[in-house]
Amino acid sequence: MNRNEEKPIIELLPPLNKRCEMIVRIFRISFTLIPIIIGIWAWLKFGWLYGLFFWIVGVFAGIIILSKLKIAYIPLNQHELSHSATAILKWYVAKRFC
Repeated sequence: MNRNEEKPIIELLPPLNKRCEMIVRIFRISFTLIPIIIGIWAWLKFGWLYGLFFWIVGVFAGIIILSKLKIAYIPLNQHELSHSATAILKWYVAKRFC
């Protein structure tokens, strides 16, 4: 790294109040439990193979939604960094609701 080269500025995660933290928790629990619930429902209704299929589809849908949220709400210079689902949801809630 050259001396003249500037380090990229990384924005810190905005601080969240209690209400916003609760919204983040609700979203995180939803992203975890909804595919499981749909998979269990499909398993009981149609059979284990359909349950597995619906669970996998639900997980993929959640991953796609999280990637869209990452692109839309995390600052541009931080897109290449690794972010957890909770961090992505915190950025989303901080910019959208708080």
